[in-house]
Amino acid sequence: MSCSSDNDDNDKDSILLGVWQTSEVTTEATTTFTLVFGDNNTGLSIYAIETNTGEETSSLEPFNWELNGKVVTILDTDVSGNSYEINDDGQLELTGSAGVVVLDKISNDYSDYY
Repeated sequence: MSCSSDNDDNDKDSILLGVWQTSEVTTEATTTFTLVFGDNNTGLSIYAIETNTGEETSSLEPFNWELNGKVVTILDTDVSGNSYEINDDGQLELTGSAGVVVLDKISNDYSDYY
């Protein structure tokens, strides 16, 4: 069993791999925040806003990540003061200056983003 530690790492990471998302709907706009966790500890952060007039804006930023237990560390981006952790309900909690934001895993398939 020479590869058992490698397999353990892959199994551990599989809980995170996929597409996580949260949305906020107001009378003015719908704001969607998406985190995509892919192979080789790569990821994408997507922030999109669609106004009630149909105008859309979005930004995409690549990042690298690490998973230590249930704590997710986002590397390469300015996330000062933000922490990420998988809660007991299997959701990803982002804790930062704006409080706690909960992201739900909407798909295990992240291939559409790469």
